[in-house]
Amino acid sequence: MDGIHDVGGMDSFRDLPPDQPDDASPFHHEWEGVVQALYIAGLGSDTFQLDRFRYTLEGDDPERYLTTPYYERWLGAVETLFVEAGVVDADELRERAEAFAAGETDVPDVTDPDRLDELSAGVREQYLSRRGDGDPAFAVGDRVRVRKRHPKGHTRCPRYVRGVVGEVVADRGAHVYPDANALAGDDGGGDGAEGGERAEQLYNIRFDAADLWGDDCTDADGLHIELWEPYLSEP
Repeated sequence: MDGIHDVGGMDSFRDLPPDQPDDASPFHHEWEGVVQALYIAGLGSDTFQLDRFRYTLEGDDPERYLTTPYYERWLGAVETLFVEAGVVDADELRERAEAFAAGETDVPDVTDPDRLDELSAGVREQYLSRRGDGDPAFAVGDRVRVRKRHPKGHTRCPRYVRGVVGEVVADRGAHVYPDANALAGDDGGGDGAEGGERAEQLYNIRFDAADLWGDDCTDADGLHIELWEPYLSEP
């Protein structure tokens, strides 16, 4: 969707902080690791899909998105998806959170190695790019234009390439189309896509950097982006 999460190409943001050492913890606080574990549990148990999780994150209020810590936004998305799936009741979740904040309850320490292996396998399955039978409309060397659409649902097509012409440099075959997969379990919505696993042809497209940013805004020669066929048209 066209949301605040799609910040690629936007101006007026501060420089990114320097990279952390390779052995640095990915978490600043212990609770962030717990949120990561909840995400893995939901994804690995097939409670929600990867694209559905992204879609839920993207629906956040723009001001909250920019002012809320990363893993706090993740926690909100995971809670929403668990409630939608019926894993937890919203009122019960609120009561338990209030009780925990008041120090009136303990968090159970549960370790089940068999369950961990099952969840790990489920997460790997979610991140696999499942393929389908493709009938490509474009070939390597073709010039294509990214459609200038502004979808209300999830999309992996960044705003800054829409309307720009690039060249197909590789055909990746047919893969699950995230715009539709994000709506799995829905009756439909977004940009007219029906929810469910639908395969579409995926291409690697090269864009001249100057066409994206202008001659004075970059010292790069070009940029490669993986884009699904519904995003593309003839120039």
